[in-house]
Amino acid sequence: MTQRAPQAGFTLIEALVAMAVLALGAVSLLTATEGHSARISALTDRTAARWTADYALALAGLGDTPEAEITMLGRRFSVGLDVADVDGADLQSLTVSVSVPGDSVDAVLYLATGYRLAGPE
Repeated sequence: MTQRAPQAGFTLIEALVAMAVLALGAVSLLTATEGHSARISALTDRTAARWTADYALALAGLGDTPEAEITMLGRRFSVGLDVADVDGADLQSLTVSVSVPGDSVDAVLYLATGYRLAGPE
């Protein structure tokens, strides 16, 4: 076997292995960053959906009917309102469901429930 000079650099195999290790690390970091970005986006959507539901519930509590679509933080949300009489009380149950327009009914982002006095209709 021949002896290498002390100033000799990496062999081609060593350089390829080092680049492969760096590439694996970069791909792992990119995947983690994409996942984090998706979670932040979903959290922003749920927060805006909650604010939309609170707004629609406040409107319904005051006797006003919220719009079918409300824009919050630059996103459009579909708003559904269910009003039901509460048995044995002079109250109405208000249930507001918020989803993204075009999504299936199962894709409700936020559901809020409140009550109001049942007034003459």
